[in-house]
Amino acid sequence: MTLDGGRLLPMASPAASESQPIFERIGIVGIRLLGGSIALAVRQRWPACLVIGVDDKSFLEVAQRMYAVDVSADDLEMLSGAQLIILAGSKQDNCRVLKLLDEYVDETALITDITASSGIDTTLAEGISHRFSYISGNLSVDEVNGGLVQARADLFSGREWFLTPKRVNSNEVVDKMSKFVSELGAIPTIVSSLSDKNEKV
Repeated sequence: MTLDGGRLLPMASPAASESQPIFERIGIVGIRLLGGSIALAVRQRWPACLVIGVDDKSFLEVAQRMYAVDVSADDLEMLSGAQLIILAGSKQDNCRVLKLLDEYVDETALITDITASSGIDTTLAEGISHRFSYISGNLSVDEVNGGLVQARADLFSGREWFLTPKRVNSNEVVDKMSKFVSELGAIPTIVSSLSDKNEKV
């Protein structure tokens, strides 16, 4: 991994690593193109990491056949022990799930969303429990269309992954999320607002 002007440069594609996973238990809500690609990339990069999938049963059956997730269910209770929770559904679904996480998640988790559009309403971070950190995310993959069957581990290679830390409990949280994104092959870019991606921190 190298630096260019203070910004992490990504690997060409995530390769299996014997190093300790950045997050040992990752929950992904919404196993479609983006969520499925993250799951595949995590499984490839850190085989020892536990990937938890939450979605409708029809999508989870496909995800299991693709070996994208280790465990799965259509119930948010599956996320109780996750250290990183990625909301990868539609914008509306992400907003709905974000409001429910305090009821189901026991750990002090980092919550992030991932979209290829305008992103989640970041003001919702003000309503979640203070034991959570929240970083809003956005990917430059607007030209990519498809569902779970089109998911692939190298989807993020060389793409900017915009991160907006709306409420974090420490700078270490931002560093860990940036490293996670970089290890998946993307370019982590911290911005103060997703509405202005040129406003980089």
